[in-house]
Amino acid sequence: MHSRFDRFRASSLGQQLEAMIVQSERYIEFAALSRVGVAAIAAVTDEIAQKFPEVEQDTTARQFCGAMVAEVMRRHGHEVVQPRGRVGGSWFSYGAVFSPSPIKLAWPDIIRELASMPDKLSACVTRTPEKLWRRRPSGTGFALVEHACHLRDLDAIFAARIEAILSAHLPDIDSVDGTALADSRNYVEQDLHAAARAFAKARRRLCTSLGKLTPEALTRCCLRDGIRRMTLEELVRELLDHDRTHCLELDELGAALHVIPNGRESQGAT
Repeated sequence: MHSRFDRFRASSLGQQLEAMIVQSERYIEFAALSRVGVAAIAAVTDEIAQKFPEVEQDTTARQFCGAMVAEVMRRHGHEVVQPRGRVGGSWFSYGAVFSPSPIKLAWPDIIRELASMPDKLSACVTRTPEKLWRRRPSGTGFALVEHACHLRDLDAIFAARIEAILSAHLPDIDSVDGTALADSRNYVEQDLHAAARAFAKARRRLCTSLGKLTPEALTRCCLRDGIRRMTLEELVRELLDHDRTHCLELDELGAALHVIPNGRESQGAT
């Protein structure tokens, strides 16, 4: 899940919502809805309305619920096929629709997906008027310029992580607080076009490097946050999940800024 929710996730309400959404039986419900093309979050909307009435007026809490459902589905290998499917009721008008079955991309397909992200960001920049580049959505979320800066800087961090795994035995890899990074580097005042160009250049370089890795290299491990051993391949798949999270957030931002029609049934921008 995107680090923008770290603070909310640690709150009492965040912990209660997470405990409800990650129950093992929930995945069965989410998957069943996915097989019939319905947004997965529809499985929990009634329970949220009944047990958590305060969420109705809390935009961040509702965004967190959607992100938590997405995390559950991605853990099980599902991909977003429609970022904004309709949901009945007034609390969650839209939600992500996931693939009917889990999908595990082959390594070349992962690289191709990663290579496509700069074009997706560029499309968002093109459709958004310059006067809206620094405007944040309601709740918890980045402005467009902050997305571009974050993607640029995270690519540099991931490149350093990959180099560490290739050159050292079980290096420590710590998570990054993207919200704190955005504040400390004042993303909102940076140049959007420069950030997008730097991201595109870095991503091309990263994908070229990934394409040269041997199967043996992909099995090398790091120690994530001091507790979890991850292979290099798992780390790169995490980067792809990070891209997909930003695609969802960019879609939400576009709807909030009214540069994407609220009722649009967009495809594939994940």
